[in-house]
Amino acid sequence: MGQVILTLFVAYGIVIGGAIVGGLGAFLSEKAPLVAIDELADQLKIWGLVGALGGTFDSFLQIEKIFVGNFSPVLKQLILILAAFVGAHAGTITIHWLIQVRS
Repeated sequence: MGQVILTLFVAYGIVIGGAIVGGLGAFLSEKAPLVAIDELADQLKIWGLVGALGGTFDSFLQIEKIFVGNFSPVLKQLILILAAFVGAHAGTITIHWLIQVRS
């Protein structure tokens, strides 16, 4: 359970932190920071997933064990993937809610 919570919050933190620091970079380069933060939150969602899982190949190697008949590591890995997705998506939703950029 601890690994699931850690994975969720790492994905959340990657999206939130990357978007905010990227917005600071946009501000320093005289671009619209809120628009940049909004775009970065969407772009960083996949990287939040990958970063929280520690790479993609380990996940696929665990899923491969289903063909051997060992379902426990597969279920654990699928739960971690789901937790990473929820964390990255929650980070994106939080950024959109905080900045509320109107298109």
